[in-house]
Order: sequence, then C-alpha cells, then structure tokens
Amino acid sequence: MPENNADESKVKGISNKKWLALGVGLLVLIIAVCSYLTRESGPQEGTVVIKAGADTLGSFTVADLRKLPAVEKKVMVQSNCGNNCGNNSGNSSDSGENIIEYDFTGTPLLTVLNSIDPGLAQKHKKIITRGVDYYSQVLEMSEVLQPDNVYIVYADNGKSLPTKAGGEGSLQAVVCGDKSGQRFTNWLVSLELQ
Repeated sequence: MPENNADESKVKGISNKKWLALGVGLLVLIIAVCSYLTRESGPQEGTVVIKAGADTLGSFTVADLRKLPAVEKKVMVQSNCGNNCGNNSGNSSDSGENIIEYDFTGTPLLTVLNSIDPGLAQKHKKIITRGVDYYSQVLEMSEVLQPDNVYIVYADNGKSLPTKAGGEGSLQAVVCGDKSGQRFTNWLVSLELQ
C-alpha cells in the first residue's frame, strides 16, 4: 500500500505541474493581449490632425506648412523663473522676471484652416489645441480671426522646433496676445473644432 501512495503523489505532482504550467501560460497570454490592446496608439508628433466632433477634416505636417506663406514673428514672453530658465535669449528685468524673445517662423492658423476648407473658421466657435503630452488650450474662433494673433510655428531663430523626444520637426500653436506663454501649445498634434 505505501507504494500506491507514492505512485499517487507522483501522478498528482505531475498533474499539479501541468496545471501550474497551464496557469502560467494563460497568465502570459492575458498579459500579452492586454499589452496589445493598451499599446501606444496615440497622436504622433509631426502631423497635426484637424477634427470636428468624430470627423477628421484634414491634417498637415511641417512640410505642408512650409508650402504656405511663411511669417517671421518676434514674440516676447514674460517669465518668472529667474535666471534659471535656460531660455534662448532671456533678458532679466529689475523685478526678477525674464523677458524671453522668440523669433518664430510659421503660418497664421487662419491660413492653415483656410487651406483645408475656406469656410472652416466661420463654421465653428472654438478650437482646442492639443499637444502630444495632452496639454490643451481652448481658443475662441474670434482670436483666430484677429489678424497677427494665432500662428502655427515650426521654427525658432531659423532652427526647427524640437520634438518632445528631442528630434526635429515639431509644431507649436502660438497666441501672440498671450504675454506669459501659458496658452502656447508645444508638440502640437491636433486641432479640435467646436
């Protein structure tokens, strides 16, 4: 009889090992499926998609913007980060604030919208600018319609804007009426019309 118990435990041990291997295999499969379903399929820098609700109206890249009339735009932005900003040309004032001067190259947002559909700006009241980092700003369409106010820029001081990953070829929404720069959208990937 003792031999029977030993044989049964070997059979149970092998069976338990099979169940354990099956469980581990199933767990690996579940993790693989979850990873596939949650993979990064978000917006990609370098292309800006223009949407209205669920509809995609068009898109553009830096190369597309370079085909439109370019504007050189000097923009001064106040910063309160002191002398530790690491900016390109900040000048300190007596109050401890820095004035950062940018020399952007870009195209008015209205020109970009008109290149997709000439009546697009008149059909909507607001536009949400969104970056690859999901930072977003809401602009009234009246701001976009103001001359010399909202631009999509692709260069600063003649150099391509850096991507979030450190490459070249990013786009940025710039609101010239914003002297603090808080409404600028870096690494622009979408414009959502409302």
